[in-house]
Amino acid sequence: MSVFRDANGAEWDIQLDAFGIEDVKRETGIDLADISASGWLAIETDAAAVGRVLAVLCGEQIRACKSNSRAFARLVRGDAIQRGRQALLAEGADFFPASEWSAMLSNLKKRKATRDQTDQLNLLGLDNATKMLPLAEAFMRLDAVTQQKLVDEAKASTDSPPSEESRSASGPASTPPTSVTGLPASVESAPADSR
Repeated sequence: MSVFRDANGAEWDIQLDAFGIEDVKRETGIDLADISASGWLAIETDAAAVGRVLAVLCGEQIRACKSNSRAFARLVRGDAIQRGRQALLAEGADFFPASEWSAMLSNLKKRKATRDQTDQLNLLGLDNATKMLPLAEAFMRLDAVTQQKLVDEAKASTDSPPSEESRSASGPASTPPTSVTGLPASVESAPADSR
């Protein structure tokens, strides 16, 4: 069991169990049992999510104080958010088997890195960063040798001078018009029918 202090200094007990995880998922939509760590990413990055999850897990204590979730959530602000976050992570480590928790933390780290990369791409003005994200994730899963080959190929294709065909927007050169009609000379000077 973990304890965290709210903004007024009151202590709240948190204990993660199967029913609590289901209650959190049902009441907040945050799935703390998801091995891909999407729920834990919300805990790490969304202060409001921390308050909502804590309100669910401390529900019995809140009712015993003759209070409600909204009043409790108002007490989860400032440093109390970080204390609540730490208590939730401690409970996750205590509740899940070590191998499962390790996988969740690894996935959480990857999700945070991906989110940070997306944020950086957005800062660069790439409006379609979310479309590029799956490509970036796939690239990151490749081994280092394959990654380097792809980078080298991309550099080679952008460093080479453009070919004659790539300079022309309309393709290969055509016979230019030479008269007022605008038709190529070869069409204008066709021999008349000699019948």
